Amino acid sequence: MLPTFLAQLASGSAIAVACAPIRLVGRSYLRLMAIVCLSLAVLALALIIREGGWTEPGSRRAGALLLSAGFVPIAAWIFLNAAQGDAIRASQRALALIGGAGWLGAALALARSGDTLIGQGAAGGAPATFTSAITTCLGAGLLGSATAAMLLGHRYLTDTGMSIAPLRRLAKIYVAIVIVRSIWVLGASLPIWGAGFEPQGGYVWFWLMICVRLGIGVVGVGIFAWMVRDCVKRRSTQSATALFYLSMIFIFLGELSGQYLLRSEALAM
Repeated sequence: MLPTFLAQLASGSAIAVACAPIRLVGRSYLRLMAIVCLSLAVLALALIIREGGWTEPGSRRAGALLLSAGFVPIAAWIFLNAAQGDAIRASQRALALIGGAGWLGAALALARSGDTLIGQGAAGGAPATFTSAITTCLGAGLLGSATAAMLLGHRYLTDTGMSIAPLRRLAKIYVAIVIVRSIWVLGASLPIWGAGFEPQGGYVWFWLMICVRLGIGVVGVGIFAWMVRDCVKRRSTQSATALFYLSMIFIFLGELSGQYLLRSEALAM
């Protein structure tokens, strides 16, 4: 569960940076994002190795190999960032996108693997590959856009003359993903309201996770997204950065509870 979450966070952050106007954000921000993404992926790989079973054929080995493959373009991105200096070119965007895509593939593979924390997969049967892939991609996008925007907000504290355009674009991406993610989660939750649904795990723990997923991961994140949009519209970068900080806590809780429900109940939320 944790390696999947970290792979989502690393891939989403790298892809979010690739979607930003990189020539306006400065080399130091790009270098920071590359190091953060690489560190997250290294931690995910270390957890996979620690949990064991990754040398055998299957999703865990595929995830480990894709994580390792993503190190190459991201490491090249760091060296290219130093070589280009302030003359930032599109090649940095390409490397971020390639590395992020590789790590997203790792997250997709790991989402289908067993988990040492809650057993070797969903007790109620594994979810369909399509729904599992969609929820993993949306989760990566939400985690990455929030992280990239939050760290970008710090740039405005030291570079007061930087254009608002980069933060505005990331905020728009973030709000759009929040809307799509919320609709998906609400749709995926429909089966639990049916008369024939029975939780596979503990009854109290299941409903606690549902409350976290919907109350914090959907309602709470949605409120913060609306507030972020308003702050960016008013060019209040410090307030927007603080809201991104708080929203990340809600997003982390929501996505981790979604990971639990995916593996324990086969609900792609």
